[in-house]
Amino acid sequence: MLIDSHIHIALDGIDIKNTKALGSLEEKEAWIRKILKHYKEKKIFMMRDGGDLCGLSSMAREIAKEVGIIYKTPLYALYKKGHYGALLGKAIMDLVDFRIEFQKLVALKPDHLKVPLTGLVCFDQYGKIGPIAFTKKELAYMTAAAHDQGLAIMVHANGAEAVQMAIEAGVDTLEHGYFMTERELQGLAEKDIVWVPTLAPLGNLVEKRDERFLKEIPIIEKTYRQHQELFYRAVDIGVRIAVGSDAGAYGVLHGSGFFDEISHMVKAGLSEKTVYEMACENGIKALQIKAEEIQSIENEVSKT
Repeated sequence: MLIDSHIHIALDGIDIKNTKALGSLEEKEAWIRKILKHYKEKKIFMMRDGGDLCGLSSMAREIAKEVGIIYKTPLYALYKKGHYGALLGKAIMDLVDFRIEFQKLVALKPDHLKVPLTGLVCFDQYGKIGPIAFTKKELAYMTAAAHDQGLAIMVHANGAEAVQMAIEAGVDTLEHGYFMTERELQGLAEKDIVWVPTLAPLGNLVEKRDERFLKEIPIIEKTYRQHQELFYRAVDIGVRIAVGSDAGAYGVLHGSGFFDEISHMVKAGLSEKTVYEMACENGIKALQIKAEEIQSIENEVSKT
């Protein structure tokens, strides 16, 4: 059972302008059906989105029901105004804002809450990431609020300090986690937090020697190799890891991105069998898949 635990259907892996140009509902639906078809052709029947502000992941969840796919989405993320996250959702300033926006979000029935805690990894300066957006108090409050509603919280975080904040807050899944240390790996293992390392966005650039980032390739490769080492160490100490490709990010295409991620994990030193087992077992936990959902997908797979 193949599960991609981190995708963005509002992005196409090539140019953000392409999906932004989708104007009508008919164009959006055609795009979604095309992408979901790609996933089914690759035998990927379960996926988790990171959310978007244009409503594509919301539409995808409904269409997925028609075509026999389980699609989990936060609908849109809640990010700190002035920080990373504008492509993913709505900006909030403080906990007062959060309470207002979270109440609106819950009414729409999201599958989980998505919170970007930091920015992206920098390609022109090794080890540099965007600033931490929320305080420890704010993240802990948002995590508790999600759990009170029976929702998991999916947190985008890079850097040791931010990852440690996420661990202490008790988040359910950690996305990316670049530049964390042994301390945070141990914390993830102890708290049984699912880590989705997303090796493919950087690994694909390195392997393809992408012309768009030729000058930055040495730093990208150094970052990627360090992340592979973290990943391998995490497996060794028992961190629960799910396979999430970050499909839609530049250079990571929908459908094939999952197998790119598998490949990067195998190149880090794991057997392919082990990685596929992690993708299934820990993907089920990351997506909070229920027994009846597994049965429905098994029935769907048997038809193909």
